[in-house]
Amino acid sequence: MEKIKITSVIGISILFIIIFGLSGCCPYSKKKTSPVESKQALEQPSEQPARKPSTQPDVTTREIPGVATPTEVATATTGGEIPPVKSAEQPKFVEPARDVQHIFQPVYFDFDRYEIKTSEQGKLKTLAEYLKQNSDVSILIEGHCDERGTDEYNLVLGEKRALSTRNFLVGLGISPKRLYTISYGEAQPADPGHNEEAWAKNRRAEFKIKQ
Repeated sequence: MEKIKITSVIGISILFIIIFGLSGCCPYSKKKTSPVESKQALEQPSEQPARKPSTQPDVTTREIPGVATPTEVATATTGGEIPPVKSAEQPKFVEPARDVQHIFQPVYFDFDRYEIKTSEQGKLKTLAEYLKQNSDVSILIEGHCDERGTDEYNLVLGEKRALSTRNFLVGLGISPKRLYTISYGEAQPADPGHNEEAWAKNRRAEFKIKQ
């Protein structure tokens, strides 16, 4: 009888071990990884974490008040088009004060041309230096022509002279937002004469200061 009881106990014990082993409750069974642990494993940082984009502005392209951006300078110096200034209100412009009139000298052009002559570039460099030192000053560039040619043609030529002067100043670092332009064609001659001496004075760009 004792042998039968021992055999029964052993059999029951073996049965319990098999049942617990199959159900995963055996203390020696391999522990399963929970979903939370799997998620955490995926969120572990790599050896070389990705760099976050910098929040610092690009010093080579950021806009500085009164100063042309590198892109604007490059556009101006390569003959590209810089959009004109748009203003909600028509600004008023006046003649430069007497003590600075020597800085705002007219720029003269060859007949039927609008390129800045080498002999006139020094005037614009002087003006650019003044504008750099006075960042609150904006100017109007007026394009003028002599009386030869049609009114329509001279209005276009005067505009090209004003824009050429503007581009030159932008190339020197002046923000285009400070440079307004207008063409008067042949309507406002500096000299009313009808000869080459008068015509040479009338092919020009002049400047006024924004109030």
